[in-house]
Amino acid sequence: MSRQLDICNAIVKALQEVFSASSGVRVVAEDRCNPSAEVAKALGRLGVLVLVAASGHRRKPGTGASTAGDLSIEISVFENPKLNRKPGKDGPTVSSVAEAAMDALHWREVCGRRLVYVDMQRSDADDGDYRMTVSLVAPVALDPANAVSWGIGDATILGEVTKKTVARGGVSSYEPGRDGNARYLGTRDRHWTVSLECTVTTQSEDDLPEIGAPFAFGGRTYYVNTAEMSCDAEDTATVRLTGRTMKAK
Repeated sequence: MSRQLDICNAIVKALQEVFSASSGVRVVAEDRCNPSAEVAKALGRLGVLVLVAASGHRRKPGTGASTAGDLSIEISVFENPKLNRKPGKDGPTVSSVAEAAMDALHWREVCGRRLVYVDMQRSDADDGDYRMTVSLVAPVALDPANAVSWGIGDATILGEVTKKTVARGGVSSYEPGRDGNARYLGTRDRHWTVSLECTVTTQSEDDLPEIGAPFAFGGRTYYVNTAEMSCDAEDTATVRLTGRTMKAK
């Protein structure tokens, strides 16, 4: 089974639930039908056709040997207004169905991925063939092994690391030698320090870890020295963390 088809099938199921009360709306996955035949059939009768298709894939940078990446989804809506729209009847139309699909799918989690609405474009063929395409992106889900994480259970936050600086830390001791030069005595409190910049799908400052709280990255547990957040308008935020490891007792 194709991973792309799995996502399309899940979207079809979600939209069928949305339009269950609208007898004139048919939702199908493009890979499950003959698209041209379905479109011709839809344009020859009452109702609106919705085709769900995976339209592209882009490998996500930083995934190494993996081909994991972001999937593009197109929701194509078809209607013949000459047949479908009757005076005094307020049924589903190409625009209303496309808007309902957008509202139902944006930010919805499907097959472990969160759908993100991109745009909606009208592309009518003629006055008997109205069309609207809703474009979505299904970003690859974060791999916890490669993400920074903090919190417990359902409150766990995962951040996609975009910049990191890792260094060794410790306090070295010296004393003057008989020749007047410093003599190395040793280093105590050996540890690792880290400075991270990551993106998270939150804008709540309450999701920042407390100073001294643990967070995990790269197979190590660090303890927060500083934590700050800057937000944009896309329900995502950039979090900057610094921390250090502690010796196990």
